[in-house]
Amino acid sequence: MDREFVRFTNHAPTVLNDSPSGGEVSRTSDMTLSVDVLDTEFNTTQGDSVTAEFFVDGTKIGETTTSDAGTVSATATGLADGNHTWYVKLTDAYGGSITSSTRNFEVAHFDPVINASSLSPEDGSQLTSQTANLSADVSDGDFQFDGDSITAEFVVDGSVVGTESLTSNGTVSHTYNPGTGSFDWHIRVSDQYGSGTDTTSPTQSVSSPSTVYIRNVSSGALITETASVEARLFTGKEVFEKTATDGTIDLTGVPPGQGYVLQLRVDDYVLRTIAIRSIYEQQTAYLLPENESNVYNEFRLVDNTNEFDTSETVLYVERPIEKNGTLRWRTVTGDYFGSDGIFKTTLAKDQRYRLTIESNDGDRRELGSYIAAANTSATLTVGEIVWKSPSGDTFQWDAYIDQQDDPHVLKFVYSDPKDQTTALNMTVFERGNRSNVLYQTNQTGSISSYQRTEPLSAGETNTQWVVNFTAVRNGSERTVQEPISGVAGINPPVDQRWLTLGGYLLVIGVGALFPSTMSRVGAVTTVAVATGVSWLGIVPIPIEVIGLGGAIALLGVVAEFNSRY
Repeated sequence: MDREFVRFTNHAPTVLNDSPSGGEVSRTSDMTLSVDVLDTEFNTTQGDSVTAEFFVDGTKIGETTTSDAGTVSATATGLADGNHTWYVKLTDAYGGSITSSTRNFEVAHFDPVINASSLSPEDGSQLTSQTANLSADVSDGDFQFDGDSITAEFVVDGSVVGTESLTSNGTVSHTYNPGTGSFDWHIRVSDQYGSGTDTTSPTQSVSSPSTVYIRNVSSGALITETASVEARLFTGKEVFEKTATDGTIDLTGVPPGQGYVLQLRVDDYVLRTIAIRSIYEQQTAYLLPENESNVYNEFRLVDNTNEFDTSETVLYVERPIEKNGTLRWRTVTGDYFGSDGIFKTTLAKDQRYRLTIESNDGDRRELGSYIAAANTSATLTVGEIVWKSPSGDTFQWDAYIDQQDDPHVLKFVYSDPKDQTTALNMTVFERGNRSNVLYQTNQTGSISSYQRTEPLSAGETNTQWVVNFTAVRNGSERTVQEPISGVAGINPPVDQRWLTLGGYLLVIGVGALFPSTMSRVGAVTTVAVATGVSWLGIVPIPIEVIGLGGAIALLGVVAEFNSRY
């Protein structure tokens, strides 16, 4: 058999325009590799096809085949940060092949950045509360290009105390309780790509207050005379006895968040015992000059709630003191009542004070204002609840002016036997003149009872006052507004439901006593009785109903009188 042969010379493919050609930097984990492929046989009668195999760091990551001149590419994914090499091998259908030169490129993700100026608390600062909110602004360029997740570690005195993660630029924060006071802290940040080096912020040194200043309560001047100081914690543990000569007391070593009692003796000043909840709350001990007009007072605690044991309850006597142009209540004296339930002190005459008690369990009651008018003893009663309930409610309250005390006082008492009240906001203002506010208070927390006693001047005693308060119970608000009477509410020892039922039966019974011939007189009498039991708070009959009944009864009497004459 005759055969015909066609002989030709095959040419190996040609590689051009390698990309990346060397030294490029990728900010992502992926890199697209490409080359231009040429082959002499592409446009001939026999034709050709070329397969391009791509290799990264010696490992094949993909291939592609083409029958025409042009660009071929492959994408390397999931590359780690660092330098990488690559090349491409071209092989045509007739066995011709060529390998490109080896090129290199780098994958380099952004490192996280901590804004040093945003670090809080900053270096050299002093804490103002028992907890410190550590925070800083953190950013990362990878969020924009390749996505990222960064982890911030809060390091205090060499130990990690908290972590937080971010997936976008923002602020990381952690609440830290320093306990003993001063500490050093910084933030250490790493991202998911792991460049091998964490980003660390500068170290910030933070301190807690440890100095108490001794000042004249009247002038505010620093007292630099020799002061004999005794300090003990609320636990009863004695901290120290020392002498202060520069107007300051060094409390280094005292846990800054713990309550303590100071007793100070300074010539020409009243011996003073001062209870301070923590040095964060108050850093000044105020002394009363002996040459001022002062009065001796005793405060006796009477607790009807069994929540304030006298040996475990502190009395804080506060006075408004100006600082930096602002008046703030500051503790000027105070201590535990002790086993006899009496706290003895000397106060500035005719000065208005605020009295607050607090138990070791954290229960706290604001007892109201107190005017030190004379040498006297005062009884501080907690939980003396005798009062009235709005219709449909289970809390009790009353407000009245007690003229038995001297000076006269306005008393407000609130009781919630079911302990369902979480907030009590109260304002007492002049009737017809809401801008004249006698006092106002906002109480929060679990409130089973609250009592406020406000001393009144002669003019205030003769003023008509209105109480407005809002109680939050079980998540719902109940607002009450009523004028304040001159007598306390009646407290019958009977459940309010039985009292209401009995009141209605009394009204009906009175009406039934009169025969039909005396129906008009009976109507008038019944209205009078209904008015009385409603005024006493026994039966909450709407005043409109009583008024309508009275008008009808009066018309009946007039009609009967006219019929006779």
